Amino acid sequence: MNPLRPLVAVLVASLSSVASAQNTTPVITDIFAFPCNASFVCPDGYFPVSLIEGADGSFYGAAVGGGVGLNAQGTIFKITPTGQISVIYSFAESSNGSLPNGSAPGSLVEGTDGFLYGTTSENGANGFGTVFKLSKSGAIQTLHNFCGTENCSDGANPGFLMQALDGNFYGDTGPTDPPTSVLYRMSPVGGFKVLHTFDTKSQPDGTGAYGMVQAADGNLYGTTVAGEQFKPYNSVFRFDPASGQYTILHGFNTPNINLPGVATSAPALTSTGELFGLQAGSELYEISLAGKYQKIGVLSTTDFFDGNILQASDGNLWGDFTGGDCSGQSIVFAATTAGSVLQDLTLDCTTIGEQAGAMLQAADGKFYGVTYGNGGVSSTDFVTNGTIWSIDAGLPAPAPCVVEFRPSTGTVGAEILLQGNHFVGTTAVSVNGVSATFRVLSVNYLSLTVPAGATTGPIAVTNAGGTTTSTQVFTVE
Repeated sequence: MNPLRPLVAVLVASLSSVASAQNTTPVITDIFAFPCNASFVCPDGYFPVSLIEGADGSFYGAAVGGGVGLNAQGTIFKITPTGQISVIYSFAESSNGSLPNGSAPGSLVEGTDGFLYGTTSENGANGFGTVFKLSKSGAIQTLHNFCGTENCSDGANPGFLMQALDGNFYGDTGPTDPPTSVLYRMSPVGGFKVLHTFDTKSQPDGTGAYGMVQAADGNLYGTTVAGEQFKPYNSVFRFDPASGQYTILHGFNTPNINLPGVATSAPALTSTGELFGLQAGSELYEISLAGKYQKIGVLSTTDFFDGNILQASDGNLWGDFTGGDCSGQSIVFAATTAGSVLQDLTLDCTTIGEQAGAMLQAADGKFYGVTYGNGGVSSTDFVTNGTIWSIDAGLPAPAPCVVEFRPSTGTVGAEILLQGNHFVGTTAVSVNGVSATFRVLSVNYLSLTVPAGATTGPIAVTNAGGTTTSTQVFTVE
């Protein structure tokens, strides 16, 4: 596996508010340390790699190893903001020694149907990973088994997974060559289609993807993964799910562009509609949806590679750099969109852990994330292998973000699906000022019913962070 690619890429789109991170000293707290006994039995899992906020206000995540059952190799868990953990599913061997549902789970997303969807990077029917659908009560269904031979077109070792407004899931395989690294689409019932085969032999496409985000234009934007040795290049791309068109917007480290490094994170979509990301050398860059690139500046004196980035409720960019072992520890940073560093927080290896992974801002305004390993000893005095942590930077709850909704027209009683971010904790939704009934489906999706008396106008969503009104107009027929 390419060392430039994180074990999981978790994409968090967001919007801005008004608080300042500069004058607050953040408090870092270890929420949960994954314990393993002297025999390296780790019932909750070990090496957590992903974390998402669920519609119910709890968090859900994946750990690549451990669990309960025969030779368990990974868990999907639920954890509350106060650290109460429960394992939903362990990827354990069947009686014949196989792992039919895969092992080493990575990416995780909550679907609009309330199920958890995710990927495993190993095992399954063909030995090269799966896409699965999991109920929150622990019933699992394998939707796709990746093939993993040179003759297969669907690739091997799936990475990120996200759900788009069309209801389908989009993800990638790789970076592997051979077999093929691809961008694919999958329906909630398992319909699978390869959308793009990454060109691993010529510049500047890349060998897989860190992740994608869907913008208000309906297109998906992402960054590819750089290869090793003779393939030190990657790109920012746009994919149109309606037409299937794949376009490279900007290439890194190509002969025609004199840049110091490749992209090292998935992009973050900000409230202004711009994309920001990280590149080698701990640098921040900005790119428009049209592909206009600008290098902003260096965020750390340490030369980090993989990281995560988001826009928080203070309007600033927050994120983490993965780091290495305890001698090259992870950091959490805050910076303005102009590149001024506001915070540079080192995660202590013996208390918080090493190799920071997924990071998000939750409905309470705090940041939550994972470290893959270490973290000292647990409350049961066992050695730990990864943690869930939080940072209270004194930021307000994030206001909801409405990116897009479909359909854009409808009659009273019609159901509308909103896409955006920070829908957890929504208290009110209205259509041109008329209150509507609604359901929070996930942190990124909300459904509403067009109310009686509604007229043509914008849709507004309210939570503890404030009210956001859509720029898009809903037409009442």
